[in-house]
Amino acid sequence: MDFSSAINTKMQDIKDGSTEPFILYCDNDGGWHCNYTQNQYGETFGWVEDAKAQDPLAVIYTGKDLSNGSFPTVYDTMLYDRIKSEYYIARSSGRDSDEIHAMTCFFQDNIGAFSHKFTDYLTTIERPLAALMKMSPFSLTTDNKDWTYHEELAHEAIEFMENEVNDRLHDWDDKPMPQKPSREGYTELNKVSINNSDIILSENPDAEYRYMVVENRFTSYYIDSGDNNVFTGHTNDYLEAITEFTQRVQSNIDCVQSRRDSRRDMDGIDYIELKASDCLPGSDNADFTGKLIIAKANALKPEYRSSEHQLAVCSHGNGARPKALGTSVFCKELFTGETVVFRRHEIAGIADPDKLPKWALDKIAFMEAVKEPGVFEYGGFHFKPHRKFEKRDGDFNQQMNNAASDRSLGIATYEWGNGDYSHAAFYAASGESEADVFKCLENGNLYIPAANEIFRYNEPPQKQKSVEKPAQPPKSKNPPSLLDELDDARAEAAARNAAAKDKAQTRKRDDVEI
Repeated sequence: MDFSSAINTKMQDIKDGSTEPFILYCDNDGGWHCNYTQNQYGETFGWVEDAKAQDPLAVIYTGKDLSNGSFPTVYDTMLYDRIKSEYYIARSSGRDSDEIHAMTCFFQDNIGAFSHKFTDYLTTIERPLAALMKMSPFSLTTDNKDWTYHEELAHEAIEFMENEVNDRLHDWDDKPMPQKPSREGYTELNKVSINNSDIILSENPDAEYRYMVVENRFTSYYIDSGDNNVFTGHTNDYLEAITEFTQRVQSNIDCVQSRRDSRRDMDGIDYIELKASDCLPGSDNADFTGKLIIAKANALKPEYRSSEHQLAVCSHGNGARPKALGTSVFCKELFTGETVVFRRHEIAGIADPDKLPKWALDKIAFMEAVKEPGVFEYGGFHFKPHRKFEKRDGDFNQQMNNAASDRSLGIATYEWGNGDYSHAAFYAASGESEADVFKCLENGNLYIPAANEIFRYNEPPQKQKSVEKPAQPPKSKNPPSLLDELDDARAEAAARNAAAKDKAQTRKRDDVEI
């Protein structure tokens, strides 16, 4: 939508003298928007701050502010207000000068003297005041204390600027629009986005090397993430360039596929995209704090639109609350535990525990298990004391007959281990437990810590014997588990839906509810 079309959407409000606020702003793609800023409760939408961040010159109005003006008057007022906003930004950054002040006053007084072509051109410029300064053939400052700019030069300045814009627009009409340069003046030929990377093949016929292949790597698989680092190669051989381009694309595809295969084989994660139907009904309007939420698939890059990236536990954020002014929702991924940030509108709702994939239920059970008394972490794994050896286990040699190295665990001092293992450190981490056998919560296997490694222990079948279990210390009262939170959310959703249903079924006839 262009500047004029955006204004047209609110001309009826202006004619009616409406007091409902709306914002005029330009997005990062050059599109214009004129949208209401508040909900029915008078609360400002969270996206308004995002719009202001995109366009620092954005201005908020009401229809009443524009005094039932005609379209040309409203157009000129809004364009000048953007010029004025840019002037105030310049002042706040310490760039206030006589030239900038004079140009702002000159444009205010003479905006009606410029052609529609000129003012329409200004609406396509990110910094219109800076563009006016560059187009002016001379300084408009003056020593005359009665003038805010050199009024005698105004006509000549307008004529020169009009000719400058006509020349620019004529050049645009005669020449094809250039493609977006990818880097160093090169023009983008092909681009593939995969595995947190943009692989770009570009061309510059006038450069020493005609073709360039660039791989921009990003910090996150979420839509909003910044450039991290760049790998570049140059050549004059197109075949060499396209080979490098396709090899980099294939390499990144292989990385994504390998990671997906590994998670399927080791963690039981199938590629499943979760949708709004997998959420508790009506939970998109609930408080997300402490709840397991589902991110919308379109908040993620295409190759990551699956359950292990969509499920996250909300920790905090203004956007976690349904009627807050902010939009940020801070979460930890259920699968990796990494911190991620979503906008509230990017969240489908609270996950329905009955529709969670098996890996998610297993993960939640594991998260609760590591909170149990006696559980400790060592070497990247969680262990829990299992038992002490008894006479029935035999001597040391007999015990070791049921033990074997576990290279997949990798806790050892040998070359295949992580090198950081020590028997004393393991027991220190356990709180000086007296147990001889420990259970790993990640894989469910039993282990025996020895001098140079932790052996996997295959416990032999035991004869049925009544063994008195040691007294367990009383369990401390733990905070609600994630499944408890989901059950609470389900109950709240059911209550909201019931209330809404009752309200919908209640009608009034002759002031009597039926």
